[in-house]
Amino acid sequence: MGRLDGKICLVAGGTGTVGEAIVKVFVESGATVVVPSRSRQKLEALRDFLGLSPSAAERLSLLEGRLDDPADAGRVRDEVLRRHGVLHAVVASLGGSWDEQLRLVEVPMETFRSYQDSNLNAHLITARTFLPVLAERRGTSYTLLGGASALRPIARYGPVGINSAAQLMMARILMEEMKDTPVRINEVIFGFIHTRARAAYAKPEWVTAREVGDFVAYLASDDGRMISSSVLQFGDRPP
Repeated sequence: MGRLDGKICLVAGGTGTVGEAIVKVFVESGATVVVPSRSRQKLEALRDFLGLSPSAAERLSLLEGRLDDPADAGRVRDEVLRRHGVLHAVVASLGGSWDEQLRLVEVPMETFRSYQDSNLNAHLITARTFLPVLAERRGTSYTLLGGASALRPIARYGPVGINSAAQLMMARILMEEMKDTPVRINEVIFGFIHTRARAAYAKPEWVTAREVGDFVAYLASDDGRMISSSVLQFGDRPP
C-alpha cells in the first residue's frame, strides 16, 4: 500500500526539474496526480521522463492550462473536479531561478515583472483557485515550495529573493486566515537542490529532487496530518 493511495493530488509546476520528481514520487506512492501546464510539449516530456508502467500511467492526468491567469486557473480547477470529483492535495512548485549577474538596480523592470508573475503571482492565483476547494474537506493539504533566498539577502539574486520573501509572507497569511478550516497549509523552504539540470555541478551535500519529492509526499499523506501552519527548512542553504 502506498502512503498516498486513493488521493487525488495536483502538482502545480509539475513539469519543472523539481516538480517532475515530486510527480514521480506521488505516482509511485499511489496517488492520482494532475499536472497542468500551458505547454503540451512539456507535458509530453514529463510523461517520457516518468516512464511509468501502464497501470501507473493511468494515474497520471495531464491537463493543458495556465495557473498564472485567474480565468484559466478556474477552468483547470473545474476540469479537475469534473474528471476526478474531488481534490485532496495541492503542491505549488512554482517559479524559476536567476542566473544573471546583475545588481538589483540593473535589472530591467520588464524582467523583474516577469519574475513577479512567475514566482509570486502564480502562487497567489493557484492558492486562490484551489484552497477554497480543499477547505471543504477534512484531511486535505496545500504545500508551497520556496527558496532560502526568502530568508537572507543574496547579492545579484534580487528578482528571486524579493519575490521569495513575499511568497513566504503570503504563505504565512494564508495559514493565519485559514487556520480554522480543515486544510493543512505548510511552506517548505529549500536551499540548493540537485536536479537533472544541475547534475554536472551539484555537490554531495545538496538535497536531491527525489528527497524533495519524498518529503512533500509525507506532508500530503495521512502520516503528516499533525504538521500544519508550519514553515519548514530543508537542505543546505545558500551562503
